[in-house]
Amino acid sequence: MKNELEIFLEQFDKLTLDSTQISKNTVFIAYPGKKFDGRDFIEQAINNGAKGVVFESKNFKKNLNLSIPSIAINGLKSKLPSIADKFYAYPSKKVSITGITGTNGKTTSAYWLSQCLNYLGSKTAFIGTLGYGDAKSFKKIRNTTPSALDIQYVIKDISEKKYKNIAMEVSSHGINEKRINNINFNERLFTNLTRDHMDYHKTMKAYADVKRKFMCDGKDGSIIVNIDDKVGESIFKKSTLASDKKISFSIHKKSKIQATNISQNKKNLKFNLNYYGESFPITLEFGGEFNVYNILGVVGCLSSKGFEINQIIDSLNCVTGVPGRSEYIKSRECLPSVMIDYAHTDDALENILKSVKNNAFKKILLVFGAGGDRDRGKRKAMAKIAEMLSDRCIITTDNPRNENPIDIIKDISKHFNRKPIEIIDRKEAIGKAIDIANKDDLVIVAGKGDEEFQEIGNKKNYFSDRKVIEQFLKERELKN
Repeated sequence: MKNELEIFLEQFDKLTLDSTQISKNTVFIAYPGKKFDGRDFIEQAINNGAKGVVFESKNFKKNLNLSIPSIAINGLKSKLPSIADKFYAYPSKKVSITGITGTNGKTTSAYWLSQCLNYLGSKTAFIGTLGYGDAKSFKKIRNTTPSALDIQYVIKDISEKKYKNIAMEVSSHGINEKRINNINFNERLFTNLTRDHMDYHKTMKAYADVKRKFMCDGKDGSIIVNIDDKVGESIFKKSTLASDKKISFSIHKKSKIQATNISQNKKNLKFNLNYYGESFPITLEFGGEFNVYNILGVVGCLSSKGFEINQIIDSLNCVTGVPGRSEYIKSRECLPSVMIDYAHTDDALENILKSVKNNAFKKILLVFGAGGDRDRGKRKAMAKIAEMLSDRCIITTDNPRNENPIDIIKDISKHFNRKPIEIIDRKEAIGKAIDIANKDDLVIVAGKGDEEFQEIGNKKNYFSDRKVIEQFLKERELKN
């Protein structure tokens, strides 16, 4: 039997938490958040065309005299995953979903998995930091893992377009805030765990516990786990799934899927793929040990889905660079090479710098900063890695949010033994790096990748590392 809320919602087509994003026949959902109380925006939502309102009843004394249908619910936020799942007719049961979690590698793994599955004739969409859809055209979304309402709508939208699979990034925030509750995952992939989000989780144990919970909560489906990672190893041991539903991958430890004899040069990466006792040579047009792990995770997911090893290896030939991840910006031979990358943790920064260290570049120039209002503890580690693995550093502004950009830069610079260049304006910093680099050098602009904004205060202003780099390369070419 349907409850009062389910009956109420039958007359509408869409749910939203955003009073400014009201489409046809939409219900506005309002409850208290960390920064704002959604109930304060009910009138705005109505003015923007909302046709109904569902609001949290607890501690709400305002006398609402609404001109549209409304219903008050106690404990509304905790019920959202279930509400959205039912409202959109259980969309995750209509498509096979692979949830990918970990500190680094989520985007690349999900992107490559979707490419491989599409190559193999199994129509697959992507959900994550880049947006959602297929690699040809992503629709932008606000978070790596959207809200409980939005994620169910996105899955519904994807399933209605006849996709068979979804490769989906699953963030620790999304897990902890229960945004992914009521989603059926067929596979769960764990990439790694290194320091990040300490402003949110407070301790590494709490951070690890969130990831572990997601990986071990599934009572069916399969898990694919990097057992070189300590947390990954504990997940693999703790999981109660049958052994044939647990796929381990690694480089250093013995596992079901392992990479050995890894070598790389400026053009490609080679290794032997040891797959359940058989060995196959692999060559990829990418660098970095971290990308070997990403490929191994993808191989594990494809194996779990029942593809044969010859199909899997064939599909790896289709993978292309991920926007904003180890991405070289096209330039003439007379100009320095320039790469953009999303690296914003010490581990990710170390991975990207090590991946290019022996690639015949004379010098590596690194432009980076750190996000404001986020884990300040990682700034020291990032500084140490940057100084150790690059030849010259320019410290600049990332997304300062409500922190003073100068304070962030100083907080990084103080951990260098030799003083780096400090330039507050990110555009100017990128221009400086390109200007002082020689044609045989590599400039890495780290931290933002494919992002097209810079978060200053509470505003997101348009900013693209890629566009800025292209502009400065063009200017330098004209000078030459």
